[in-house]
Amino acid sequence: MEKEKLKEKSIEDLQKKAKGLKTLIGIFIPLIVALFFFVLRDYFKGEEMDWSILTIAICTLGGPASIYPQLKEVQDELKTRT
Repeated sequence: MEKEKLKEKSIEDLQKKAKGLKTLIGIFIPLIVALFFFVLRDYFKGEEMDWSILTIAICTLGGPASIYPQLKEVQDELKTRT
């Protein structure tokens, strides 16, 4: 998010945005763990790997990676205001 848009928002809006971003990261983490669990379980059992689940698991890593910089910007803006 642009710095100008963050400066226009109120502290309450920034706190809501930070909480929403943290919630999204909190949803992604168990999802990533579960997907990799199923991929690794099949691998260690010696079964054929399900490449579609592996692809989805790898792509799911991009969720927190793209959300974290936004969260960092919002947290930095909150720190400057308080």
